[in-house]
Amino acid sequence: MKMTKSMANILLLLASILWGSGFVVTKIALDANASPGFINFIRGFLFLILVLMFFYEKIFRMTFKDFKIGFIAGLLNFGGYITQTIAVQYTTPSNNAFITATYVVVVPFIAWGIYQKKLQLKSFISIFFCLLGMTILTGILNKALTINIGDVYSFICALFYAGAIVYLSYGVRTTDVSVVAFMLAVVQAIGGLFFFLFLETGQLTDVNWSAAIMPLLYMGIICSFVGQTVQVLSQKHTSATSAGLIMMLEGVFGSIFSVAFGFEEFTDKLVVGGMLIMFSIIIMEVDFEQMLAKNKKQLRKQ
Repeated sequence: MKMTKSMANILLLLASILWGSGFVVTKIALDANASPGFINFIRGFLFLILVLMFFYEKIFRMTFKDFKIGFIAGLLNFGGYITQTIAVQYTTPSNNAFITATYVVVVPFIAWGIYQKKLQLKSFISIFFCLLGMTILTGILNKALTINIGDVYSFICALFYAGAIVYLSYGVRTTDVSVVAFMLAVVQAIGGLFFFLFLETGQLTDVNWSAAIMPLLYMGIICSFVGQTVQVLSQKHTSATSAGLIMMLEGVFGSIFSVAFGFEEFTDKLVVGGMLIMFSIIIMEVDFEQMLAKNKKQLRKQ
């Protein structure tokens, strides 16, 4: 069955739900003294094992072109993961969430600059409501916004995520999904191991394994293998701007899971911010030109 844009967007919504749940388990793993590099290494390693188990035949037929495309996608993806994880250590969660969310603004412009994708008026309207929703959701305007190294990392993360979303939507259309997933896993595992061994001071003896093991397994199997495989598959069949807006919902779902597991209280800003973000996605997904054309056609018949 051929995948439609609507099906692809539904799958991206599923991936956003899975990644939203990942905020809770990542916090549990960090609280158990697992370092950002080690978390990314385990996620990538489990991701790698599962991709090989399910798609080894296609992976072993990988061409150099496939390798190059997957490697670039992997670098962009890992850059976003590691910088966001590092950022949380130096800045507030609200600053991190808001600044990282700015990737939705960058995506259409990268797509326009590299792949000459036309900028639509509704994209700007949708982005406005999306950022307004994130502003309310994070409560950033109620706090003094100070710039520190964590905020800089958050913005760098946003650039990586924007690049990854655009590249996965337009740059990997000729490459098999399993090959791209494999390369995402390889780069994440190697990158995480490098950070853990050479750039971090944490020790495995400091990790509370009884508290960390299940979150690490969940992140590797559910968030990375299932979530990112679905992402790569779906983004071959939808636009980068639509993908970016839908994937921003991981922040909303993250808040919902945080409330459900007692990490934060249920508030009005969660409802209002989430509704504005949902509204922004509806604006992006509705084909207004086609609707107007149909209405004009019906009026003429009358």
